[in-house]
Amino acid sequence: MKRLKGILYTMIAFSSLLLWGCNEESVAVDYTDDNAYPPPVVTITSENTLATAEYRKNEIITGIVTSENGLRDLYVTLLKNGENGYEEINKNYRVYLIFDGFPKSQEFSIEINIADKETAAIGVFATDIYTKKAQESIVIQNLKGVPPVVMLIPQQIEAVELNGIVSISGTASSKVGLQSIQYALARKSPYLELSPLQTINVTPADKEKNFSFEITVDDERADAIVVIVTDADGYKETAFTDIVTITGIPEGRALIFENIEMAPEWENPFNPSQPYIFSFEGLVVNGQLKNVVTLNDLVNSTSGRIDFAFVNFWRNSSFVPIANRGPGFASADRITGGTVGRQVDAPWLTNVGLNATFFKLIPPEMAAEMDLDNFFDNTHGNWETYQELDKLSTFVTGTGSADKQLLQRLNASSDRTGTPVLQIVDGTYIAIRRQFADNIKYGIIKVIKAVDDSGALNDEGKITGISSEPGKSNYYRGPDMEGFEYTGVTTLYGKKTMLKIIVQQ
Repeated sequence: MKRLKGILYTMIAFSSLLLWGCNEESVAVDYTDDNAYPPPVVTITSENTLATAEYRKNEIITGIVTSENGLRDLYVTLLKNGENGYEEINKNYRVYLIFDGFPKSQEFSIEINIADKETAAIGVFATDIYTKKAQESIVIQNLKGVPPVVMLIPQQIEAVELNGIVSISGTASSKVGLQSIQYALARKSPYLELSPLQTINVTPADKEKNFSFEITVDDERADAIVVIVTDADGYKETAFTDIVTITGIPEGRALIFENIEMAPEWENPFNPSQPYIFSFEGLVVNGQLKNVVTLNDLVNSTSGRIDFAFVNFWRNSSFVPIANRGPGFASADRITGGTVGRQVDAPWLTNVGLNATFFKLIPPEMAAEMDLDNFFDNTHGNWETYQELDKLSTFVTGTGSADKQLLQRLNASSDRTGTPVLQIVDGTYIAIRRQFADNIKYGIIKVIKAVDDSGALNDEGKITGISSEPGKSNYYRGPDMEGFEYTGVTTLYGKKTMLKIIVQQ
């Protein structure tokens, strides 16, 4: 558009010249005469010389531009030293001031980023309607913050075996001198250093340094070797040698399930909706793969297998109260058995297979020795995770049906004698062994948030039961049933726990 305006005014001027020439009494006008039609004048009101500018930071240039002929455009741009003075580095760096019409005077304030390492000055260029130009330059005496230059050989490694050693050589240089050269095994995106940074010695006098090193590729997540060079002013440059493929990675992976919510389902519910059952492999429900499922999901799923349930234990299928009352975990193959009291769920389970899962609390001293807090924060499910979990094979062995249940409290029934023991709290770790035929896998459940059962407890720290009819000898099939007593143990239905689970795949 600006170029079009310039052409238009040139044509107008040329037409005027022709008209004057056609008039016998007229005199031709010479628009190239700078005395009659002077070029624009640029006056810089900010500093004409910058003692220091910083690479990749912005500078604000202010001034006034005037033109007796009318201004067409004005822009600032980055300049470098050339053979015959300053040269524009790149037209893409230009920042234009948009005029309203064709003013004869205009103040300006323009911000420009020092985006090139070769920048030696900032140029201000103005053009009038007759395409006459004016230029002023703001000299940059010192450009700081230019990072070091790093060259690596090779730039790419096609393949390396896991735990193999690769050799890297390179050159680092900086006009202000080098402070350090460091390297590590890395993942580029999102960036993560996978080994401790190693340092190559440099001296304050080194402005250029040739270096070489060897590094072991011992992490399957690696896709690069990173070299970080810092100059004497503290500015850094990061360079990578890319790793295309790592071969020889051992078999074995782990599944990681974050923020898993589970809650006990009502007895023999009318419309089951609680996230009650867990499947490590997942079930396809209405076209969607789900790991936490409801009973309703089970009858709408394709064939698959389930591993455990989160249950409100308090009585068996004959309505006999049990001693270890309250929320807890039950193996899938025990859902319809004994003290779990979920025999009424049998019709919902016909579409799926029932795996055996054994549970065992990991005591705090063992969790500390295994550094499980760090393990759960940093593991990413690779073969090393698989091997770490395999160590549980001698801990959670699975010896009988008693190991297929794990409750939040022991001796928690108010109907029984014995001292209640709270054994699952926030941060509890539970070792698991999941088994189908000869296929055995190990894992750990971390209880991020245990069920708050305080509202169900009496003064002795036990969970109260139900003494009135019809609830005493009938199922609690949902909330707000007429005549049913909703206190103590019955308040625990739908109470959620939050889990994180890591298990061998």
